[in-house]
Order: sequence, then structure tokens, then C-alpha cells
Amino acid sequence: MAKHNIHLECGEILKDRYQVIRPIGEGGMSVVYLANEIKEPNRLWAIKVGDMEKKISKRLFSEAKILSELDHPGLPKIADFFSSSDERYFYLVQEFIEGQTLLEVFEQNESHLEEEDVVDIAIQICDVLHYLHTLKPTPVIYRDLKPANIMMTKSGGLKLIDFGIARKYVHEKGKDTLQIGTVGFAAPEQFEKQQSDTRTDLFSLGALMYYLLTGGKYVYIAQKPVQAIRKFLSKSTKKCIRLLVKTKQEERIQSAAEVKELLLSAKDEIVKTNVPPWKKSWVRTNYVLSILFFLGVIFYILID
Repeated sequence: MAKHNIHLECGEILKDRYQVIRPIGEGGMSVVYLANEIKEPNRLWAIKVGDMEKKISKRLFSEAKILSELDHPGLPKIADFFSSSDERYFYLVQEFIEGQTLLEVFEQNESHLEEEDVVDIAIQICDVLHYLHTLKPTPVIYRDLKPANIMMTKSGGLKLIDFGIARKYVHEKGKDTLQIGTVGFAAPEQFEKQQSDTRTDLFSLGALMYYLLTGGKYVYIAQKPVQAIRKFLSKSTKKCIRLLVKTKQEERIQSAAEVKELLLSAKDEIVKTNVPPWKKSWVRTNYVLSILFFLGVIFYILID
């Protein structure tokens, strides 16, 4: 259920610059509208609107501040953010991303994705997480990695959206100020009055891969290794997920760069496994012929 009362009319003008076209998304604390620029009608924007009378919606300001400092191909670009004249609403204007969420893609494929596709998605996510986690002077922890927050673009890339609960990492803090996250994908420390850190996002990546490879099952609930549900996965994929979803942070893979390295190994294994039968047969035949030729040469030398 939405916890806001946000309603913008189609055609409504914001800041004398943006014209509302239609709503395109809704969450617990905001509504996202498609809009265009009045002076450039073909230029489209996604405008996230938060009701500032709701305490939870005030995080939209933090999201705007964080995103305005970021620059990566896997993140939406921020064009503007401002408040209404009565300061009731807060508007975050960001690039409009044409495509579908990973959740929509997953559901359209009847909750089944090929291992290679899941690995490719995870590798791209690793690149974004590595950027966020190595920011100087302060890393950013995303904290809400899930299929609905990943936009798959028409070019085959992806972008992480909705930084509503992202935060900058403060090393000295003993625990998070607010225990929050999406059940099924959030790491245990997000609900246990502990400090979330870069490894929190890595747990969510493992939970996401588990979900995509098991037809939509949650690792929390299933309590089984991924291979118990999805057969014939590569050795590296199984190892990667197993190490990512460890309950204790120190037992997980410790960085997005390490995860990517393991995923690249998984990709190599998948490619080798997917060699067509005729090609495998051709390779074996040539191998046997090479050995026979070699033995023939040795036999010729010995009897000469």
C-alpha cells in the first residue's frame, strides 16, 4: 500500500520547465512521472515526486544528494531537484531509461533465465558496485539490490535505480541508524542492529542470483544450495553464490572485484560447456588422428 497522497495532473507544469505526461511507477514513498521539457518536447525525463509531509519521503532528498555526486554508466543521471513553492513536494529529475525492470523481464520469461544471462547481469552489477564501494573519500552502500530496482536497457546494459535507502558508509558507526531493506534480498545485518557495509550489497547480489536461477525462490526461505534446485550450473557460479550468501559478513567474498573475477571464470566454464556436439566430436576426431599420425611417425623411424 502506498503511504503517500501524491497526484499530479497530466499536462501539469513544474518549475516552468517540465510538463507531466503520465505516471510510470510508484513506491511506498514516491511516485515517478514521465515528463518532457517544454522547450524541447522530445527530451524526456523521469521525475520522482515525494510528499515531504511524510517522514519516510524525506529520504528522497538524501537520494538526490547522493545521486548528484555520482557518475557511472550503470547509474541514472540527475538533471535537477527542487521543492514545490509550498515545500510540500520534493522533485527529483533524472534521465528516463527506456527498457524494462529485471523483474518484468524475469516474469515475461516465466521465471526462467539462462545461467549465462544471469552471470552477465551479475558482472555488470559488480562494475556498478565496485564504483560505489570504492568512492573516495566515502563509499556508498546501495542496500536495496533487487530485480525491481534494476532497469534493463534496450542496448543490453543495465542501470541501478532507486537510491532511496542508499547511504554513505561511516566506518566508526557501530550500527545503522535505520534497519531497512527488502526481505528476501537484504542481508541479515540490515535487520539485526548491525553496521551494513560494502559486503551487505554483495550478499544481496548472491540472493539476487539465487532468485533468478531458481525460478524466483528466496535463499532465506529455501535454505538449500542453489544446485539443489537448479541442476547443471557451472562450478564457479555455485561457489560464487555460496560464498556471497554467508550470514556472517567476514565469511563472504569481500569485494565486488573478487566477485567479478569468479563470475568471469563461470562465464568461461559456461562457454566451454556449451560447445556444440558436432564441434566436440570434430575436436576429438582430430585429437585421435594427431596421436595416430605421431605414433605412425615413431613406428616408421624405428623400423627404418
